[in-house]
Amino acid sequence: MTVKVLITSGCSFTDTAWDKTWPVHLAKFFPDVEKKELGLGSSGNGIISRKVIYEVSSALQKYKPEEILVGIMWSNRDRSEFYTRDKLEYENTDGWRQNPNNFIPGTNKSWNLIHWGWKNHYSKLYYTNFHDNIGSLIYTYEHILRTQWFLKVYNIPHFMSNITEELFNNGITQEPDVKHLHDLIDKDNFLPVQGEHEWARDFSGLPFASDDSFHPTSAQHKLFVDNVIIPFLETKKYI
Repeated sequence: MTVKVLITSGCSFTDTAWDKTWPVHLAKFFPDVEKKELGLGSSGNGIISRKVIYEVSSALQKYKPEEILVGIMWSNRDRSEFYTRDKLEYENTDGWRQNPNNFIPGTNKSWNLIHWGWKNHYSKLYYTNFHDNIGSLIYTYEHILRTQWFLKVYNIPHFMSNITEELFNNGITQEPDVKHLHDLIDKDNFLPVQGEHEWARDFSGLPFASDDSFHPTSAQHKLFVDNVIIPFLETKKYI
């Protein structure tokens, strides 16, 4: 397989503006290919999925399916976003870059990230009135399934993972409204780890940064690529 474009999507674990995350280290194995690095801190799984679908659709206009490699690291289920073309009195009191944002060139910045820890009006409104733990998992599994089905329709080589074990080890996967979606997810293209956070904590042999015990350091990201992602890609014959 000859990779000509590498597309990565996720939240802060995948955001290449954050030190050197795993896509930066993975890109070293593909020095001469086009890179589409879509990771953005605090992103929910809906926007992660939509970015991939758009970028793969664009890449298919230039490349064959087998020349595209997609890597996705899903975020926690409690993050979300909403879309509006109407002008909002959006006060980004949390100062988060690229919010509101867009990912299709030439379009309005109509995607608004919302986060349970933020104090802006829309985040407080959503998490006070509309957020539900089971509902958030339903939405996340639907985002994963939509993305998997899209990639399979076009035979796009891909791999997936998650930032923490919470995606599947959350105590509610057997809820009747959730179980059928959980059981439809194809785990064959997921990396064989609980989550990158847990792998970095338990297997990297390195400490987290003194001021951040959640996000892996650049050195931990590198070990994750070398010891988990690359062997997985070799097993799948993607490289």
